[in-house]
Amino acid sequence: MSQVSRLSKLMVSVALLLALFVAALPNASHAASVNITNGPVWYDTTGGTIQAHGGSIIKAGSTYYWIGEDRLNNSHNFSNVVCYSSTDLKNWAWVSYPLKNTSAAELASSKVERPKIIYNSSTGKYVMWMHYENGTDYSLGRVAVASSSSVCGSYTYHGSFRPMNYESRDMTVFKDDDGTAYLVSASNKNGGANDTMAIFQLSSDYLSVASFKTWYSDNGYREAPAVVKQGGKYFLITSQASGWYPNQGGYSTATSMAGPWTAVAPLGNPSTFASQSTFILPIQGTSATSYLYMADRWNSSALGDSRYIWLPLTLNGSSGTASLEWYSSWNLDAATGSITYPSTLTNLSQGKTATASSSASGYAPSNANDGNYQTSWKASAATWPSWWQVDLGSSKNVREIDISWYMVKGSEGYHQYKIEYSTNGTSYTTIDRTSNKTYGFTTDTLNITARYIRIQLVNAVLWNNPGNWYTPTLWEVKVLGS
Repeated sequence: MSQVSRLSKLMVSVALLLALFVAALPNASHAASVNITNGPVWYDTTGGTIQAHGGSIIKAGSTYYWIGEDRLNNSHNFSNVVCYSSTDLKNWAWVSYPLKNTSAAELASSKVERPKIIYNSSTGKYVMWMHYENGTDYSLGRVAVASSSSVCGSYTYHGSFRPMNYESRDMTVFKDDDGTAYLVSASNKNGGANDTMAIFQLSSDYLSVASFKTWYSDNGYREAPAVVKQGGKYFLITSQASGWYPNQGGYSTATSMAGPWTAVAPLGNPSTFASQSTFILPIQGTSATSYLYMADRWNSSALGDSRYIWLPLTLNGSSGTASLEWYSSWNLDAATGSITYPSTLTNLSQGKTATASSSASGYAPSNANDGNYQTSWKASAATWPSWWQVDLGSSKNVREIDISWYMVKGSEGYHQYKIEYSTNGTSYTTIDRTSNKTYGFTTDTLNITARYIRIQLVNAVLWNNPGNWYTPTLWEVKVLGS
């Protein structure tokens, strides 16, 4: 055989091996599964803290763009709208400041909140809607509008106004399948600020309001709206109005944005896992369409340190139901749309024997581990400290304890507590959480062996009252592990 023939055969063999090797590699266009962890600070690809509060996500091509408020200086006044990009919804690169406090004269001393972007395919423009106020208070109640030819480009500011002379505060915009767009806004129908939400249809260029559609939740005092459509049903998710403090989120459904809308049903636990809704992102993958609940865990004393809470949202358009569960950590594949959860964590406490230091009539200890966020254990008197305990039946590896705390709207308080655990019910080890300052919901990551888990309710600290008049109460305790 000639040297040339040998060389040719060798080259063919190498080519075949390379082809087989490349075929075995993951598809380069496939965004691999990434882990979403709730609670810690999130960083961009250069190590800066992500500043996209009250924001939204829009997809252009294969890239997601996250737009939100820059609160790095911890000010309540407007600094910048920030734009980040990602292909996997985990690794975010800072791109630009599409709108700055120098972009227009009236932005120099102002408040700009909840920026939302929709794309107008007729004009080729990305249109940004925002809640606008002056730099001193919340008396204006306006929306503001800006537009750009690119999603993260420099936006032209078109001014602020009250839609059809109605007040507008917390708001969102939603683009329907047919291209019609809507503004949903906390407004005033009966005289009180934010007493009722209003829904408007936008003009064809999305730069103004064309018509009023309907009122929503009359005298409900709801805010933080987010809209998504699934199975022919519109889902409107909102929070109650309680300033920077978390509260019970809710949802309603309708077959038309003009209503009628169903009564508000609870979503998540009584503090929506210490978060406030900002946007719902449909993730349309090759295998499934998933829905991402995007929310903020506000820190009013240091707004730049407010955290992001992202959770899978389960929607059923046929039954008109939505559900939201807490996951400290979960996995998302943006390419396929698939969501997976840690297989090592199960609820060890649900339905197990529970006891307490005392119990009010109708508020049995078992209410706090029955899997229902709307039932609670309550002590028989406002006696602090008080305790609640669950017997897991045998010693287990406990990895996480999630506690849904009681709060009163308008007098919200955080709880100082201790976790005590034991294998025999006699000798206990204490984990001190009396430094806690998170309102409404806490999650403790552990790695302990225990049969008995006792929650010592040491004190509640109310933001507007030096005295603690709460009665010790727990909505739900979930002990997770294996």
